[in-house]
Parts: sequence; structure tokens; C-alpha cells
Amino acid sequence: MSAISLLRIGIFLVLLVWPLVAMRGSGEALQHEQRTRVAMPSLRDGTRFPEQFDAYFRDNFGWRDRVIRWHHLFKYRALGQSPVSDVIVGRDGWLFYSNPSDGLDIRNFSGHWPHDAGVVDGWLSGQEGRRQQYARLGARYLIAVAPDKQSLYPEFVPFRYGPQAPGVMGELLARLSSYPNLPLLDLRPVLQQAGGELYYKGDTHWNARGAFTAASVIADRLRRDVPSVGTMRESDYAVEASVRDVGDLTNMMGLGLPANDRAFAFRRRAGGAREIQSDALHRVFEQPGSALPKAVLLGDSFGEALAPLLADAFSRLHYYRSSIGGPNPALIVEEAPDVVILISSERYLPHLGSR
Repeated sequence: MSAISLLRIGIFLVLLVWPLVAMRGSGEALQHEQRTRVAMPSLRDGTRFPEQFDAYFRDNFGWRDRVIRWHHLFKYRALGQSPVSDVIVGRDGWLFYSNPSDGLDIRNFSGHWPHDAGVVDGWLSGQEGRRQQYARLGARYLIAVAPDKQSLYPEFVPFRYGPQAPGVMGELLARLSSYPNLPLLDLRPVLQQAGGELYYKGDTHWNARGAFTAASVIADRLRRDVPSVGTMRESDYAVEASVRDVGDLTNMMGLGLPANDRAFAFRRRAGGAREIQSDALHRVFEQPGSALPKAVLLGDSFGEALAPLLADAFSRLHYYRSSIGGPNPALIVEEAPDVVILISSERYLPHLGSR
């Protein structure tokens, strides 16, 4: 047998045996699949042992994680495809989120999100009931809706999901005329007018510049009914720019790639609110000695960046993560605010009644 043949046999045997030698320990994380490896089954499992061992072998086969990463990177870089269904790879490095279980999925972008005709009226009717409830407690109510990234930046959405058409937000605004006393603020026009990168490319949320733009217009809208609400001007802040390498969408893809996003930090030059409480559901900000009104901010994760900035327009602002904790009518009674604000991203509109 020639040396070349022996070399070929040797290489073949190494390739055959090495993945078995390199098998990883069960119970460890599969980083690029975002789950844990199946544990080694016991022979005591009886008839279930073959099936469980097959799952264990697949998960722990040598180089599995690395090969899957290479496959996912090829799909992302060469084909412009995401390795996970919840993330859509757009143009120029923009990523978009779409998960039907969260509310509106990507079909809403082209006006094809399916829903019953009475659903929107049901949302608005429930919110009108809340407005009346808060009014009896002496508080004004405002609903602010933050657009989804694909609604604000349609030019970066892959062509196969378009063309863009009026979705459920358009229907909501059209039905609003039947509820003339319910104040609802669509933040899309002011964000479009502001221009620039107001959302992160690798994350579902707005950055601090987007949040500040929203906080300014929310304060201006509230001042119509509560004139003592503070005015927010960018000239009162020092704005610092930095690079942000993490994002929820890049994390979902599990490729370990940096987001390389632009981030901003707004530092008030003088005065401003200070955070005095923070836990899983609540963040409270105060300006001691201020004569400004009090506010309660309810809503989803878009409130995280909004609350610290909007707090500068109030003597006290209590941000409650109602998307996690659910409705809490007692909070409004305890805080006795002058205004109650509900911030909802567009994709969470179907959950308005549970916030």
C-alpha cells in the first residue's frame, strides 16, 4: 500500500473519530442555538433510551456548535438571511423583529395583519374607560405609540415584505374619531421629521436620541391640558455619542457579532430628575422641591429609555413596567398623579388592554 493511500486512510480515520473525541459535556449551552445540550440518558429509561440517546448524540457531537455557527454566518453574510425566524435581515446592516406571539408580526408592514373588525374598537373602548377612571381621580391620560422600526425605516426592509401600506396603526387613528375625548399620540410623524438614526440597527428599541425626541413631544402634548408640565429643550443637555456593541436582535441571532450601533447619552446641564428607586417592575424619579406636576408612566420596554428623560418635565415620575406586571389600578390611587401616560410600541397594540 502506497504512502499516499495510507495518508488518505489516516485522514479519513481522524475525521471519523475526532468528532467523537471532541464530544462536549451534556448540560452545557448551545450558544448558537440558544438552548442547553441534551443530557446523557440513563439505561434505566428503558424503551425511551434509544430516542433520548439519539438526541444526546446529536447535541453533543464534536464541532456541532462551530459548524452551526459557520452555517449561520454563511446564511447571514452571503445570503442576507437570519438563522432565526424572529429576526429579519434588512439592508445596510439593519435588523428587524417579527414575532406573531408579541402582537403584530411583519405582515402588518404591508397592511395584511389579520384581525377581527371589532378588535380595534375594543381596544379604544377599553382605553376610553381608563381615561374616565383616571379623570375621576384627577389625572389626565395620554396614550403614546412608538412606531416599529420597519414603520419608521421602510427603506431598509427587504422588498419581499412590502410594499409598505397602512396597517393597524392607520386603522386605529381612523377609528379614533369615534372617541373624541381619548388623547392618542402617534409618534411616527415627529420621529420621521427628526430624521437620522433614532433606533438601533441591531436592537428593537429606540436610542436615547429617539427617546428624547419622543419625550419632548409628549411633554408638549401634555402641556395643552396641564400647562405646568416642564419644557424639554435639547440645548439644556450635553449629548455624548458612543458605540454600542450589544442588541437584542443581534443576541437573538446568536452569531456573536457586535452590533456596532451609535448610542447617545443625554446629560442635563443643571437640575433634572434623579432616580430614587429601581427594581424589576418600578423606576421612580424625583426633583426635590420642584413645583412641577407628578406623572405615572405605564408601558413596555420603550419606557426604559424614555422614563429618565421624560422625568425632567415632572417633580416625580413613576415608571411601571405594566407589560410585565399587568394592570395595577392601585398604583394610580397611591401616586395621585396629575397625568398618566401609556407608552406602547406599535407591535404591542393588541395588548393595550393588558397594560
